[in-house]
Amino acid sequence: MSFTVLDTLLTSVGGVINNLVCNSKDKEKIKSELTTVILNHYDQVYTLQKEIIMNESQGNWLQRSWRPLVMLAFAMVVILGVFIDIPLLKDSSPFWSLLELGMGGYVIGRSAEKISCKMIEKLKK
Repeated sequence: MSFTVLDTLLTSVGGVINNLVCNSKDKEKIKSELTTVILNHYDQVYTLQKEIIMNESQGNWLQRSWRPLVMLAFAMVVILGVFIDIPLLKDSSPFWSLLELGMGGYVIGRSAEKISCKMIEKLKK
Protein backbone atom coordinates (compact mmCIF):
# COMPACT_ATOMS: atom_id res chain seq x y z
CA MET A 1 0.00 0.00 0.00
CA SER A 2 1.29 3.43 -0.83
CA PHE A 3 2.07 6.19 1.63
CA THR A 4 -0.55 8.39 -0.05
CA VAL A 5 -3.20 5.90 1.04
CA LEU A 6 -1.69 5.70 4.52
CA ASP A 7 -1.53 9.49 4.81
CA THR A 8 -5.14 9.81 3.61
CA LEU A 9 -6.24 7.18 6.11
CA LEU A 10 -4.48 8.90 9.02
CA THR A 11 -5.83 12.31 7.97
CA SER A 12 -9.37 10.93 7.72
CA VAL A 13 -9.13 9.26 11.13
CA GLY A 14 -7.76 12.52 12.56
CA GLY A 15 -10.73 14.40 11.14
CA VAL A 16 -13.19 12.00 12.71
CA ILE A 17 -11.43 12.30 16.06
CA ASN A 18 -11.50 16.11 15.84
CA ASN A 19 -15.28 15.97 15.34
CA LEU A 20 -15.91 13.52 18.20
CA VAL A 21 -13.59 14.57 21.01
CA CYS A 22 -13.58 18.04 22.58
CA ASN A 23 -10.45 17.98 24.73
CA SER A 24 -7.32 18.64 22.62
CA LYS A 25 -5.16 16.50 24.90
CA ASP A 26 -7.50 13.53 24.37
CA LYS A 27 -7.55 14.19 20.62
CA GLU A 28 -3.78 14.01 20.37
CA LYS A 29 -3.60 10.90 22.56
CA ILE A 30 -6.20 9.06 20.46
CA LYS A 31 -4.54 10.16 17.19
CA SER A 32 -1.17 8.99 18.44
CA GLU A 33 -2.50 5.62 19.55
CA LEU A 34 -4.39 5.05 16.29
CA THR A 35 -1.35 6.06 14.25
CA THR A 36 0.74 3.56 16.19
CA VAL A 37 -1.83 0.80 15.65
CA ILE A 38 -2.07 1.50 11.90
CA LEU A 39 1.71 1.68 11.48
CA ASN A 40 2.12 -1.55 13.45
CA HIS A 41 -0.36 -3.19 11.08
CA TYR A 42 1.61 -1.98 8.06
CA ASP A 43 4.78 -3.20 9.73
CA GLN A 44 3.27 -6.66 10.08
CA VAL A 45 2.17 -6.67 6.44
CA TYR A 46 5.60 -5.61 5.23
CA THR A 47 7.26 -8.17 7.52
CA LEU A 48 5.14 -10.92 5.98
CA GLN A 49 5.97 -9.68 2.48
CA LYS A 50 9.64 -9.65 3.40
CA GLU A 51 9.39 -13.24 4.65
CA ILE A 52 7.81 -14.31 1.36
CA ILE A 53 10.58 -12.66 -0.63
CA MET A 54 13.23 -14.19 1.64
CA ASN A 55 11.71 -17.65 1.21
CA GLU A 56 11.62 -17.17 -2.56
CA SER A 57 15.25 -16.07 -2.57
CA GLN A 58 16.26 -19.31 -0.84
CA GLY A 59 14.46 -21.45 -3.40
CA ASN A 60 15.52 -22.60 -6.83
CA TRP A 61 16.58 -20.33 -9.70
CA LEU A 62 13.04 -19.81 -10.99
CA GLN A 63 11.70 -18.88 -7.54
CA ARG A 64 14.49 -16.33 -7.11
CA SER A 65 14.18 -14.87 -10.57
CA TRP A 66 10.53 -14.74 -11.54
CA ARG A 67 9.94 -11.13 -10.47
CA PRO A 68 12.91 -9.68 -12.38
CA LEU A 69 12.07 -11.88 -15.38
CA VAL A 70 8.51 -10.59 -15.50
CA MET A 71 9.67 -6.98 -15.30
CA LEU A 72 12.28 -7.61 -18.01
CA ALA A 73 9.57 -9.11 -20.22
CA PHE A 74 7.42 -6.00 -19.68
CA ALA A 75 10.40 -3.79 -20.53
CA MET A 76 11.09 -5.77 -23.70
CA VAL A 77 7.46 -5.40 -24.84
CA VAL A 78 7.58 -1.63 -24.25
CA ILE A 79 10.93 -1.25 -26.05
CA LEU A 80 9.72 -3.39 -28.94
CA GLY A 81 6.60 -1.21 -29.10
CA VAL A 82 8.81 1.80 -29.87
CA PHE A 83 9.84 0.19 -33.15
CA ILE A 84 6.80 -1.92 -34.03
CA ASP A 85 3.09 -1.12 -33.73
CA ILE A 86 1.86 -3.60 -31.10
CA PRO A 87 -1.89 -3.66 -30.33
CA LEU A 88 -1.04 -4.64 -26.76
CA LEU A 89 0.42 -1.16 -26.19
CA LYS A 90 -2.63 0.87 -27.21
CA ASP A 91 -3.73 3.46 -24.66
CA SER A 92 -6.84 1.48 -23.72
CA SER A 93 -4.97 -1.78 -23.24
CA PRO A 94 -5.03 -3.47 -19.82
CA PHE A 95 -1.28 -4.05 -20.29
CA TRP A 96 -0.58 -0.61 -18.79
CA SER A 97 -2.56 -1.43 -15.64
CA LEU A 98 -0.65 -4.67 -15.32
CA LEU A 99 2.65 -2.81 -15.77
CA GLU A 100 1.66 -0.25 -13.12
CA LEU A 101 0.76 -3.06 -10.74
CA GLY A 102 4.08 -4.77 -11.40
CA MET A 103 6.04 -1.57 -10.90
CA GLY A 104 4.11 -0.78 -7.74
CA GLY A 105 4.67 -4.19 -6.25
CA TYR A 106 8.25 -4.58 -7.33
CA VAL A 107 9.81 -1.14 -7.04
CA ILE A 108 7.54 1.04 -4.97
CA GLY A 109 6.67 -1.77 -2.55
CA ARG A 110 10.31 -2.30 -1.66
CA SER A 111 10.83 1.44 -1.09
CA ALA A 112 7.70 1.66 1.04
CA GLU A 113 8.88 -1.28 3.09
CA LYS A 114 12.21 0.39 3.85
CA ILE A 115 10.62 3.76 4.66
CA SER A 116 7.92 2.27 6.89
CA CYS A 117 10.54 0.44 8.95
CA LYS A 118 12.32 3.74 9.59
CA MET A 119 9.04 5.46 10.50
CA ILE A 120 8.10 2.72 12.93
CA GLU A 121 11.54 2.86 14.56
CA LYS A 122 11.10 6.60 15.11
CA LEU A 123 7.64 6.13 16.62
CA LYS A 124 8.90 3.47 19.03
CA LYS A 125 11.53 5.84 20.45
